Amino acid sequence: MADAALNPRARLVIALMLAFGIAAVRGVAVLPVLVALPVLVALAAGQARHILRRLRGAALLALGVVVTLTLISGETVLAQIGPVALRLQGLEAGMLIALRLLSIVAVTLALLAPLSPFQLVAGLRGMGVPALMADLALLTLRYLDELAAELRRARLARRLRGGRTGWRALPDHAFLLATALIRAQARAERLWSAMRLRGYGSGLAVDLAPMRVTDWGAVTAAIIAALALVMLDRAL
Repeated sequence: MADAALNPRARLVIALMLAFGIAAVRGVAVLPVLVALPVLVALAAGQARHILRRLRGAALLALGVVVTLTLISGETVLAQIGPVALRLQGLEAGMLIALRLLSIVAVTLALLAPLSPFQLVAGLRGMGVPALMADLALLTLRYLDELAAELRRARLARRLRGGRTGWRALPDHAFLLATALIRAQARAERLWSAMRLRGYGSGLAVDLAPMRVTDWGAVTAAIIAALALVMLDRAL
């Protein structure tokens, strides 16, 4: 379903359908399916290691949700560690939220990460998204790329100059982030000026191949999988 030859529009529709299906899950009985589905999509895309590396931020957020809800939500106490009580209902709710989050992020990465920003935005335009919103998405992606590049250069320069490490380096990292934001914003403004000088407003050319049988088949399979996930959740 995540073949590299899939049309960008098909990838976007598949990601949306699976995300809606995962978000609709309400019961903990379907949690194994929430783990299996992104694993299958990642293996089909051939990017399992790449996705695992990029899931670290989402995994930390999910862990924070699980720990917080386990400590503050629910009435059934699983364990008492001094003044800290671990609660069953909070653990279940936290696991459900965390796995839904990780599943949606993993599926989205597996399907959309192989696309370049231009392919992604062209796919949005091909789906009928207004030109202004698609162009804003393109500029946002461009800004994030510039910000990441500035941070990499600043961190490399800091290491070469023997910067501090550990917790003592937090003020330095904050300064690097602020500097990178300012520089990336300046580059974004120069890019916007260049676009206006070159006649921006004629619109982004959308030159996508038509949807093929394999694309429609993948979209249909995604819709069936999302509906089956919801029906299984309601039945259990």
